[in-house]
Amino acid sequence: MQSAQTMALNELKNIREARSAELERRRAELRGISSEYAAIEDDLQRAGNNLLRSVLNGGKDFDKIKDIIQSKQREKAALLRSLDLPGDYLDEKYNCDICRDTGFDDGGKKCGCLKELTAKYVIANSNMSEMMKEQTFENFDFSLFSPVPGPNGNAGLDIAKSAYDKAKAFADDIDRGGNILLKGGVGTGKTYLSSCIGNRALETGKTVYYQTAYKLCELLENVRFGKSDSEETEQAQSIKTYAEEADLLIIDDLGTEFLTQFTAAALFDLFGTRLMNRRATVISTNISFKTMDERYSARLTSRILGEYSVIKMPEGDLRRKKYE
Repeated sequence: MQSAQTMALNELKNIREARSAELERRRAELRGISSEYAAIEDDLQRAGNNLLRSVLNGGKDFDKIKDIIQSKQREKAALLRSLDLPGDYLDEKYNCDICRDTGFDDGGKKCGCLKELTAKYVIANSNMSEMMKEQTFENFDFSLFSPVPGPNGNAGLDIAKSAYDKAKAFADDIDRGGNILLKGGVGTGKTYLSSCIGNRALETGKTVYYQTAYKLCELLENVRFGKSDSEETEQAQSIKTYAEEADLLIIDDLGTEFLTQFTAAALFDLFGTRLMNRRATVISTNISFKTMDERYSARLTSRILGEYSVIKMPEGDLRRKKYE
């Protein structure tokens, strides 16, 4: 997976190439229908070469050659009018006049168009679905949670508000490189709250990568055991690197993946790399700490418990409740 800025620069390159190809098509079309235009273009090319030689020779005949170029340009403009073509028919046209579609202004600073394109690809690289992009802190629906205390004495609404506040505080301080474990049963809002965190990070210009534990382990397996010359394996390696380096990594449904000795070790290495580089990570799971210990290893469970803040979700299936 290429960086968002690289992808943005590639898009600008494609825009420039398409524009150049279109301009050449127009020139070729005119050369085919007008011998006068072809002659003018030849004269302009010769005059341009002569002007360069003049500069190199101290400016001899510079003004004379410049007058010839201006005269030929007037002839070309008159020819375009005679063919009912607009005066700018053969002009360079840009999507952005500030940087001329290069991404950088004359002072070498990033242009606004490059920043906008980069932001677009940051969002695309996040791997968050269109539905997830609508799941924000602003859209969080507290009416789905009961204000009545349950058997444990805690109301679902109070637990939801606590989880919301902790997640929001975490999202607003991604640069700190903290980690969260969202823990709760199926349909309790773990993925929704993960999306809220991811969208807030994207709003502040952070890089985000979301993936289910199942797909992430599949990707790690591909990196390790795929064919070295396979395009799919190269893509998997690129995504793995992005998962290691993104400002925020979201791993959904830990415990649903097909686990092998290798994937358990690979997950441990991934968590360790991100901890070492102070990159924020969000993990959601519906398995107990005991099951986590049995399924992975005491070392991995200890690392999660020691380095991650646990946020417990309210009980109950919100998807079913929302449907009802």
